[in-house]
Amino acid sequence: MEITVTIPDELAAQIKARGFAVETYVRDLMKEKLSQEQTVTDQRRKAVEAMLQFARKRGFRTGGQGVKSMVREGHKY
Repeated sequence: MEITVTIPDELAAQIKARGFAVETYVRDLMKEKLSQEQTVTDQRRKAVEAMLQFARKRGFRTGGQGVKSMVREGHKY
């Protein structure tokens, strides 16, 4: 896939002054950003799985009166 991006001349000059090709710099930034987003997604998934596992061990239900009472209890604090 090919994408066209407009980079301000001043930014392009700064990137080149640091010894990078603008195309490479932008590509690497995108890879880094996507990798960070995947990491966050993985962390969220693991957290949810841990909460569900905790709830299953203790017999909590994922709906109904049990959750409502926990929410009410949490509001006290």
